[in-house]
Amino acid sequence: MKIVDWNELPELGVSHNPEIKKRTLIGYNEIPQLMMYGTAVFKPGQEVEIHKHDTMFEVFHIQTGKAVFTISGKEYEVGPGHCITIEPGELHAQRNPFDADVTWTYFGIATD
Repeated sequence: MKIVDWNELPELGVSHNPEIKKRTLIGYNEIPQLMMYGTAVFKPGQEVEIHKHDTMFEVFHIQTGKAVFTISGKEYEVGPGHCITIEPGELHAQRNPFDADVTWTYFGIATD
């Protein structure tokens, strides 16, 4: 068993943009096939460039604010309650062009 207090976790930069901060609730290799489970905060104007994960599903659940996800060349504006699943190999990017923070929980599942 493991209990984690989100309030005590360090804020770390995400790999695609270190200025965007995350807290990892469950880390790589703690659960088979789970790459990570955490939260992130995108401040107004922050973005993650277009990229893909060849061997990982990535799932985002928007908690607060709004963001624009670009998935396979199409833009989607999402807000609280939306859940986005990115499949392995799908090109995707995220940005916050709005005036308020956007927060989400997210996790990745390895396919290899």
